Amino acid sequence: MLRPHIMLVIAIVSTPTAHSNTVLQDNGIIVTATRLADVNQTMGSITVITADDISTSPASTLPEILATEAGVTSRSLYGNNASRATVDMRGFGAAAKQNTLMLLDGRRLNDVDLAAVDFSAIPLAIIERIEIIRGGGSVLYGDSASGGVINIITNKSVVAKNHHVIDVGVGSFNQREIAINSAIQAGKTSINGTASSITSDGYRDNNKLSQHNLVLGLRTPQDNGDWFVNLGFDKQELGLPGVRSVDPGNAIDELITDRTGTGTPLDFAKQDGFNIATGITRFLSGNAELVVDIGYRTKNQKALYDYGGGFSDYLDTDLNTWSLTPRISLAHNHLGIELTSIIGLDLYSSQYDSDRALAPDTINTPIHQLAIEQVSKGLYANTQAHLSETTDINGGARIQLVSQTATDQYNSAAPGGASDSEAPSFKDDFRETMWQIGLQHQLNNSLSVYSGLEHAVRFATVDEIYEFDSSFQRIFSPLRPQTANQLNLGLNYNNSVTRMNANVYLMHLDNEIHFDPVTFTNINLEPTKRQGIELSVRQTITTGLDLKASYSHTRAEFSEGIFAGNSIPLVPSNSASLTTIWKPGTNKILSAQLNYIGSQYFDNDQSNSFGEKIPAYTTVDIKATKTLPRWTIAGIINNILDRDYFDYGVSSSSTSGKYNAYPKPGRTFYLSVSRQFL
Repeated sequence: MLRPHIMLVIAIVSTPTAHSNTVLQDNGIIVTATRLADVNQTMGSITVITADDISTSPASTLPEILATEAGVTSRSLYGNNASRATVDMRGFGAAAKQNTLMLLDGRRLNDVDLAAVDFSAIPLAIIERIEIIRGGGSVLYGDSASGGVINIITNKSVVAKNHHVIDVGVGSFNQREIAINSAIQAGKTSINGTASSITSDGYRDNNKLSQHNLVLGLRTPQDNGDWFVNLGFDKQELGLPGVRSVDPGNAIDELITDRTGTGTPLDFAKQDGFNIATGITRFLSGNAELVVDIGYRTKNQKALYDYGGGFSDYLDTDLNTWSLTPRISLAHNHLGIELTSIIGLDLYSSQYDSDRALAPDTINTPIHQLAIEQVSKGLYANTQAHLSETTDINGGARIQLVSQTATDQYNSAAPGGASDSEAPSFKDDFRETMWQIGLQHQLNNSLSVYSGLEHAVRFATVDEIYEFDSSFQRIFSPLRPQTANQLNLGLNYNNSVTRMNANVYLMHLDNEIHFDPVTFTNINLEPTKRQGIELSVRQTITTGLDLKASYSHTRAEFSEGIFAGNSIPLVPSNSASLTTIWKPGTNKILSAQLNYIGSQYFDNDQSNSFGEKIPAYTTVDIKATKTLPRWTIAGIINNILDRDYFDYGVSSSSTSGKYNAYPKPGRTFYLSVSRQFL
């Protein structure tokens, strides 16, 4: 249970820390990766993707847009409008979604289960900008930020006149899309709303997608602040086509003979979600700003996995999460040093209820009924010290308390339940500290250098603690929190034509939480490490022609244990992106993008002995946009070279040369037309 009196702790916190500094980033605008007002800035390896960047990008989905940035890759098993896609920062492979913290307007999208963030439920039209914070953010945002933080900021602009846009699109695989975006000024209140719908047959059999979203935001200014409320509804139905198998010993290669087929024609997933957040912002005396907001998010997920021969699993899961996140920011002066401090409290309470049965028609008599509650309490503080005109330091700390309580009601008389078992009740509590320190120095008007050290934490999800033991009995297994110590060193160079960031990092992890596909259990690994180089450049070649490039070299490996020195699977050593944006006229934009992902070890190949890797691949995307008075027409061709590739595969531990993969689409087309109404 949440205890409101914990909020009183804020009043006595006096250890200021920070995560803010002035840095011009890749696109030449000031980063605002903070929990409060947009006047705060953040030091370090930061990138901001603007709404203009999104509109000109040939990438079709949000994960693909993110993957063009240094240090970021993405995977999508189903290749259908980013449904169930994964974004990976700094090489976490199969555990990427638990180590990359996704935020929407500063609020966590990562849930306490293993479900991926549903990027298809975030319409691109509502995004004002995206802030990518590499290797940082734990102090301000909490656990699961080992690789970094991606904060998606939605459009809350106040319009002088009512503004409406209707956008319709058609594409390959019978894709149909419509979106209606409105911005209305009603007295002092501004209202922003987006309703969107996507349907697609998908690249493969049993791959149909139906996605519907509604997003509303209201904001009313007050004399000393404002009040806001944001609401979102989403509904998704998705067919799950399963894997394509390659088994040389039996002359099977479904990636060639039946690339678009399915071995799981009955599998599906459905989700219905709702979220609401409301709060107030108040400017207090003494250069202080207070934000108090409360949020509620709920989702119901249903999924069927049919294994054939009368064996299947059907899950019907509800997850409800309450959040309360008050915080205060103040500018002050101590001994002649200018300070900016943020102090806050994050309270999250999640209830996970999952009924698990043999099939949809037996869900009223489930085999298992799981009830898991997780409560998280985080107290943090952040301070930036402006030591001189050229030097800033920051430091911060967070204390996080997490408790998990779980029960499993097992019904042996339920269909399919005779040979199962019940997990004993479970309760566990953890207390962890996260911290960071940083320094930035401006060498001249264009060049600055920075360094930072951060300690991050990840806690096990509710799905990861429910498993079988070595005797194949159901248990709730306690897993130790994962910790990571990370060092960042880098430089930023910015002038009127060139924006560049270069960053090197070294990360050591203890107790990394990992799923072992051999024993089918979740374990804490021996120490692991990540290290890498990230480069990004944006260059204005001439008026109307921009070049954007990124490159990442990532080394993720086991440090100790039986796999010491081996590479962690599903982490490409090299990745790169090159984008050109040409504006031949005031109403025309042509953009082309080349993406390269290097080879990587298959999932399940911790020994690096399988003999094959997921092959490297290169794709090329293009986009042409023409604007007319109140009209915009855009055409996209993705994978114009029609390359066959896949970005996820799992190797067999028992059959030499055998693996399963999820093939991605070849060449695809998309055409959209939008009409503006004032």
